[in-house]
Amino acid sequence: MTIEPCSVSSGTYMRHLCALFLADNWLWMVAPLALCAVFAVWIDVRFIIVAMMVLFIVMPMILALLYFYYGFSPEARWSIMEKSAIVDKEGMTLTFTDERMKKHAIRWDDMRYIIEKDNVLLLMLKGKRYTCLMFPASVINPDVAQALRQFTAQTH
Repeated sequence: MTIEPCSVSSGTYMRHLCALFLADNWLWMVAPLALCAVFAVWIDVRFIIVAMMVLFIVMPMILALLYFYYGFSPEARWSIMEKSAIVDKEGMTLTFTDERMKKHAIRWDDMRYIIEKDNVLLLMLKGKRYTCLMFPASVINPDVAQALRQFTAQTH
């Protein structure tokens, strides 16, 4: 089975990656703000300034680290560059339209699971926690999506 040439924009890639990160870590982002709000009410109003520092300085820096850690990974480059893919029993072979990029093979053992969002399909890979290969949902026909689900389920 083949996936026709496609790519996702870098903004789409990072938007979905940040959504995954925030869904897993929202408590760690909200807890300092709530704690500062409680301290501002009971102890000192100046804790509102601390909460604003956390909100406007610390949290953007955390998202910047996320951007640099995952946004510059090879998998991000594979998702953003235009590519076609061949899905077979051994895994998936990515062929890039840019001749400077080599073909890349991804074995089924390297794939963890699939997340289907509204307009993209995220193929979560082993390695770092949020490492994924992203395809637009418009180029994935139902047969290929079913085969991807089956192969990832069989290997795990």
